[in-house]
Amino acid sequence: MNSQAGQTKAARRQHYIARFYLRNFADPMFSENLCVYDMDTGRWNKRSSHGVGWFTHLCSSIDMDGRRKDDFDRFLKQEVEDPAAPAIKKLATGQPLDARERSAVALFIALTAARSPRMMEDVMNTYLAKLEPLERIDLDYVCRLWCQWTGRTCGPKMSSEFLKPSSFGAIWLWAQSFRQRLERWDWSEISTTIDQPFVTSDRPVFAQRGDASGTHLVTFPVSSDRALVVVGRGRLKDGSGRTDDVYAMNAQTISRATEFVVASRPSFPADELLKRGLAAS
Repeated sequence: MNSQAGQTKAARRQHYIARFYLRNFADPMFSENLCVYDMDTGRWNKRSSHGVGWFTHLCSSIDMDGRRKDDFDRFLKQEVEDPAAPAIKKLATGQPLDARERSAVALFIALTAARSPRMMEDVMNTYLAKLEPLERIDLDYVCRLWCQWTGRTCGPKMSSEFLKPSSFGAIWLWAQSFRQRLERWDWSEISTTIDQPFVTSDRPVFAQRGDASGTHLVTFPVSSDRALVVVGRGRLKDGSGRTDDVYAMNAQTISRATEFVVASRPSFPADELLKRGLAAS
């Protein structure tokens, strides 16, 4: 059995919503002045991007020496967030993207959809629930051996911890597949005014599935005044969004939120939907 003594520290606070993205919804844009609605308390608070959209050790794992490592979290920052940051900023300010930048944005959207704690927990629970009784017995046995080897205390959550490296691989493969689909589809932008802003949340990617062809509509708020619509069939016109377009986009964002909503101001189209009980759980 290996000791945890001398283990290197992994970053405890790991953001599943990129900080540079959240700053697109600040006032002024790109600042740290965020207006955050807490879904649990039903209150607005002034926050910075540092304190929003993170989860403890979300993308870290325990190696065979019992040390917690954040290799995957650092990999995602280097391979997804860093390339996407300047491209997202260009999109937020209305500048055209080249093919490389568009690919970086597509991968960022895919990762943002896949990396939320809610999504990761649901996928893990679904996998465990589908195991046959003998498969679950085998998993529990191997997990106990792993806990003994790494010096970790076996408990109800350790199966998920043991399976994390596999789940990281699944996240990466799914994100790559989703990116390829987004790259093939048609992109349109909707813009609005500062007094009718778009908002974002802990789950900002909205995807609607078609009958046979899979997901064929994806919407993503880019900043307070711009949103992206990606369609697999047909094409939407670029241009200024009407109030009902902004309302519909914000309503989709709010309906998916489970932790928080971020806005440049507490007044915006669909803000009445933030009343407790109206947002989807």
